[in-house]
Amino acid sequence: MKNKKKMISTILIIVICIVIVILVILGIKKLLGNNIKLSLGEFNITSTIDTTKNLEALADTTVVPKSTSATVPIFMYHFILDDYGDYPDTENFLKPETLEEQLQYITENGYETIFIDEMDDLYKYKKPVALTFDDCFVYFYDNAFPLLKKYNQKATIFIITDYINGENYLTEEQLKEIADSGLVKIESHTKTHGYLDQMTYEEQVAEAVESKERLESITGQEVTVYCYPSGRYNDDTLDIIKDYYDFGLEMLGGICNTDNLEDYYHITRIYANRTMSLSMFASYLSQSNVSVEY
Repeated sequence: MKNKKKMISTILIIVICIVIVILVILGIKKLLGNNIKLSLGEFNITSTIDTTKNLEALADTTVVPKSTSATVPIFMYHFILDDYGDYPDTENFLKPETLEEQLQYITENGYETIFIDEMDDLYKYKKPVALTFDDCFVYFYDNAFPLLKKYNQKATIFIITDYINGENYLTEEQLKEIADSGLVKIESHTKTHGYLDQMTYEEQVAEAVESKERLESITGQEVTVYCYPSGRYNDDTLDIIKDYYDFGLEMLGGICNTDNLEDYYHITRIYANRTMSLSMFASYLSQSNVSVEY
């Protein structure tokens, strides 16, 4: 009789322990999710804890990956205007309706427009694309800026600071409005748009530093990207801008692949000209890709 009671007590203790273990597991499951298996000896009680979402969230906010490999289409625009008048380089004039078709395609197909100063944060994106506008006469404000706002897409523009407030150019008030929109980053395209590789060292310092200071005084935002006029520069250029800027843009060079970049002062771009078809634009976009290793 005593042995029977002892056996019943032992069974009750085991059952109570099992219940406690199950309750603990259920509590952990509720707290963390569903994907880690737990084995409890001969009873083979298992549960699953899913930490995938937790890790993804952590990666998005605090964890910088060990390496990032990315292919980023960076398009170079100049004038967004229907009529190019007597201007000889007609390919520089993209029709507003063409830009709208491209923005609509970007939006509908899930591509993510980025600023150039986000090139070292590409791990945050899956399908990045960058839209850049050189020279930026008033046509940007009249024809491109409204479309960026309509489709809620970002762009980086490069300003020639000696042209500000001049004929057919952007005013300080317009630049401030554009910068305050949060959709456009305003960066330097030098003071005069001269050939940097034909200037003295001192002249190049003035081009880089004074344009940066002027733009920062207008927008109240840091200027970190330098766009070489006509894609021309030399070793002096690179020595100078590495002290004042974080990024430098080539004129051409094709799709930017970070694995092929010497550094962020040789970022390549695609010429978005007047005759580029939407299918060609889409073909470039389709190569957008980001691969990360944690």
